[in-house]
Amino acid sequence: MKINFNDEKPENIYKVGNVFRNEDDLYLVATVDTNGGYALVCLSKNNIIGRYDTLEELAEDVKEDDDTLVYAEINVF
Repeated sequence: MKINFNDEKPENIYKVGNVFRNEDDLYLVATVDTNGGYALVCLSKNNIIGRYDTLEELAEDVKEDDDTLVYAEINVF
């Protein structure tokens, strides 16, 4: 994984496919299933956190002032 940290704070970083930093951990916003559910994948600890029906619900639960969008290139082989 190639990671470029940036202090950019866009208005809505909680979108599917985005990676953001929250304190010392990195999270990937992902879909859970075809029914439209969402979850966070903790890239630092290799686990899934939470299950949310909407992205708004996800953002309300995890949003912190110091969350930062991370530009990451994830290669799966």
